[in-house]
Amino acid sequence: MIPPGAGPAAGGIAVVDVGSNSLRLLCCEGMGTDGPVGVRGTTVVGLRRGAAEDGTLSEESLARLEEAVMADAERVRAFAPDRVVAACTSATRDAPNGQRVVAMLQRHLGASVHVLAGEAEAELAFAGAALAVPDEDPVMVVDVGGGSTELVRGAAGVLAASVSMQLGAVRQTDAHIAGDPPAAAELAAVRADARAQVRAGLRHIGGPARPVAVAGTATTLAAIDLGRYDPALVHGHTLALARVSALVELLAGMTLGQRRELPGLEPARAGVIVAGAAIIESVLVEAGEDGVTISERDILDGLALAALGLLGDTFHIR
Repeated sequence: MIPPGAGPAAGGIAVVDVGSNSLRLLCCEGMGTDGPVGVRGTTVVGLRRGAAEDGTLSEESLARLEEAVMADAERVRAFAPDRVVAACTSATRDAPNGQRVVAMLQRHLGASVHVLAGEAEAELAFAGAALAVPDEDPVMVVDVGGGSTELVRGAAGVLAASVSMQLGAVRQTDAHIAGDPPAAAELAAVRADARAQVRAGLRHIGGPARPVAVAGTATTLAAIDLGRYDPALVHGHTLALARVSALVELLAGMTLGQRRELPGLEPARAGVIVAGAAIIESVLVEAGEDGVTISERDILDGLALAALGLLGDTFHIR
């Protein structure tokens, strides 16, 4: 537990997470007993969408990101925080032109910007997710992003092992899916690629544990299952493996237009949700787990904890 009041000064902090698919903002007003408290926002940008084979980000995706960053900058100015910290993950760290993202964040937000290594991304995701895991049993945090997927094993809030894989909803869509709806062979290719990488990843972390899934793909699957997105209902929602597999087949059988109309699915995620759902399914299959718990606490919370110096010597982001 984090003691109430342990956290930002009166002005608070603003935390920005630039992922491969989404731009996320937390205007952190303080700390509650279960973690950072404040207003959150998400904009699906698709930063990695259309990236070149070497990871170079397209001019179109950079323009989409800049538009979203400028909108968030207005929110940050209205919040008037003491500090603004930003972190970039897979798409930016892999891109030869990733420095343009860093410069953009510094220019519009005045932020201290950190391009996270895969291991750091995994550890921060675990720190956030651990806020929602009160017991001491081992858990495996599953963080499916746009460009990478992290598996992080630990217990009682203490990380034991982690791995970051070149496996993400946008990356797998670009690599394997062209049809609308996806062809059976395309879905099979996503699954085969995902399962091979997950199999190796599980060996790296010493085997599976009870899975807790975080980030947009996981919360979207929960929202589809519930018929609407409500953070209070999504947080702690469980999905059986059979239900995840059924959702993969349902989504893969729809056209992009049909998926955009599906209750609980944000239209901007419709293009990559099939691959993302197949990654979560692959983790459960390879781990031999019959279900997964969804958490709304994730890397954004981990970043806030790190920025506030609440992760001890592990991280201290300034």
